[in-house]
Amino acid sequence: MNVLGCVAALTAMLLVYLASPNQRALARPMGPGARIGASLFAVLALTAWIASETTLPGIFSTLSALMLGAVIFPYLLWLFRPAGQRKPR
Repeated sequence: MNVLGCVAALTAMLLVYLASPNQRALARPMGPGARIGASLFAVLALTAWIASETTLPGIFSTLSALMLGAVIFPYLLWLFRPAGQRKPR
């Protein structure tokens, strides 16, 4: 269940990043469906972490995994696609 919680939280944050108007991975941000999907994945992550731990550790584990995803995706994109290689909008 911990792996499912991590994967769901990272997927949620990836969808949030791709739906952001400041993202640099896609030519256009994804629509509101991505935000709804991100919410569903975040709830799935919370449910998985609470099922494997108790309530408070599950909540804090979910928040930690969501924060990790929020930090790591912009840096991964920066690492694999430096600013000089991007086309201006």
